[in-house]
Amino acid sequence: MNLNYPAFFLIAFVPLMIGYFWYHPKSPVLHWSGVEMPPIQNLSIFKILILFFLSFTLVYGYINIVIHQMGFYELFFTDIMKGSTEAQQVVDDFLGKYGDKHRSLGHGVFHGAINAFVFALPFIAIHGILDNKSNKYIIFHFLYWLITSIVIGGLISEFV
Repeated sequence: MNLNYPAFFLIAFVPLMIGYFWYHPKSPVLHWSGVEMPPIQNLSIFKILILFFLSFTLVYGYINIVIHQMGFYELFFTDIMKGSTEAQQVVDDFLGKYGDKHRSLGHGVFHGAINAFVFALPFIAIHGILDNKSNKYIIFHFLYWLITSIVIGGLISEFV
């Protein structure tokens, strides 16, 4: 299965770019929400690289969830690596017929939204409830992940 690796690399910057706008001290979203965020200090190049690596792994995980054909390909991956031409033929025939099915921006947006509700919301809500944070705090952080997930899902489905 051929993936567009340059697009994959560029999509990994999306959470960082949205996060920069969303959590910036002068952001209108931050002022609208009324959530108090401590300023980020000492953001070295090392911390930025760690953030990019985490963003990269997030996008990699989303690829397996958003692109349904990856699941089919992974069923035969071990056999293909062992040199099975029959398995490779099955994969080539299937992807030749259905390789572009559900590979649209809208379908990726749909899966991005689902991922935000299934993965991000429980973590944010549990953390917020256990730390006695306000509902605004939970909504503010969840909206960041909802928007980020929607954009990532749409871009992956359309370009990767």
